[in-house]
Amino acid sequence: MTEPTPYDVDVILASDLRLPGGTTSSVAEEVRAQSEAGISTALVHIVGSVTNYPLPWSQHIRRVVGLPHVRLVTPHSRLRARLLILRHPTVVFSTRSRLENITADQVIVVANHAAIDSGGTQHYDVKATDAKVRELFGVDPIWAPIGPVVRGTMLQQTTEVPFRDEDWVNIFSLPIDDAPRTGFLGTRPVIGRHSRPQPGKWPSTGRDILAAYPDSGDYDVRVLGGAQVAEKLVGYLPENWQVIPFGGEDPVVFLQGIDFWVYMHHPDLKEAFGRAAMEALAAGCVAIMPPYMEELFGDAALYAKPNAVQGIIDEYYGDLEKFLAQSRRAQEFARSFSPEMHLRRLAELGVTPSQPTDEPEAGTTAVQPIAAVGPTLVLVDGDTYEERLSAYATALESNPLLHVAVVATSPPEELNGHEVSYLPSAARLNMDAADWQDYLGHRLSRLMDSLDAETVVYDGVLPPASVIESLTERPVAKVWVQRTPTVDTDQGDLQSARLEAERHFPTLATDPSSIIGGAA
Repeated sequence: MTEPTPYDVDVILASDLRLPGGTTSSVAEEVRAQSEAGISTALVHIVGSVTNYPLPWSQHIRRVVGLPHVRLVTPHSRLRARLLILRHPTVVFSTRSRLENITADQVIVVANHAAIDSGGTQHYDVKATDAKVRELFGVDPIWAPIGPVVRGTMLQQTTEVPFRDEDWVNIFSLPIDDAPRTGFLGTRPVIGRHSRPQPGKWPSTGRDILAAYPDSGDYDVRVLGGAQVAEKLVGYLPENWQVIPFGGEDPVVFLQGIDFWVYMHHPDLKEAFGRAAMEALAAGCVAIMPPYMEELFGDAALYAKPNAVQGIIDEYYGDLEKFLAQSRRAQEFARSFSPEMHLRRLAELGVTPSQPTDEPEAGTTAVQPIAAVGPTLVLVDGDTYEERLSAYATALESNPLLHVAVVATSPPEELNGHEVSYLPSAARLNMDAADWQDYLGHRLSRLMDSLDAETVVYDGVLPPASVIESLTERPVAKVWVQRTPTVDTDQGDLQSARLEAERHFPTLATDPSSIIGGAA
């Protein structure tokens, strides 16, 4: 009798984890659903050409890295899974990562972006990407568009790759009060929109912008996400517009303050499956979108070109029952895209919970070992480092991809014969704080370059500003092993500084042995 194939993890999710928009928010929603169900997940960061400038990891990803049953690994990791999900075809095709140690029984390529836009521009080559996936993993992948618009643009290119019968629609666990609306918010319609501040997210002319978002005292217009594009095209900002910068207000709060969510955008753009739209529907807004989006949202929304928007708003504002009925349809539609739907499609692919779903004790942080991944730099900061180094010295025996650097007043002794980089402290160099910060940042950058580090561990009380700056500019996994101060420190100031630093470190730990597998 053949023994069952051992699996290291149930699901591997791979994408460029720096992307700030829908890709990483969708990944995070799926990871959260899997974690809560006890399905183990490995997150793999692969650098693609979608963005050509340094970015920190998406905040969506940072929020799920420490969840139960979630591992953070690198493209060098040796892993076998039941299912590998690759997000974003452009990332998959353009990455230089070979992923040679990652294997899976099944591979799904989730296409979350149109292959060809309305202007005829091709954003990725389906057949070429399919061939690369076959080469990388030796498995025939299944392509999974996230909606009918994406599927249609892919079919414009080819019918020769295997498609999943059902779209891999995004799931939404939305923290929005979805109580039914009971009336309008004021004595005139409140029109709103929220989106990233990009030219493609707005109509292409000032005339269309003012048709959808009128310059009239008969309407209030609220914009979350900035309006620089609109102001340039219109020539001014209407007095009845309230503009909030991108990130300036929680969308949950913003959407509760509008009656009509109007989303008109550039004619060349084709939305794949907008999270912003789903948030608006879940909040009970009556949504008005371009006609092509009816294939995505059906009767959950209303559809028009910009010049017809005001007529629809006037019609529904003049009939409260009609408005409330449409609002209820929107909310019912949004509820159907629940995490449970994602678990059902995983079950169809043979992925069911294999881990206990008990929550960790309060106050603990889930941290996965980083042994057997490629290259890791550990920066140990402070003269009280001797005990900390013992764990790292042991880890060096089993992990040749690990390198330790020490910031101290005097050079450390060898770690069992292993090379250790010595970074002199400010006191040792007799430097003022600003000059030493520059020195440390430069040395750390040189070390990361020479090692080609994919993970950086900071072991200390509080990361210096130059360390945070060096890491923010690089797409590396970041772990902070937090230490308590050995001298009297203002606890209020320390706590405030720690909270700020934790924004840059998605994974936290308190003990070196908890992050270096087999070190203890």
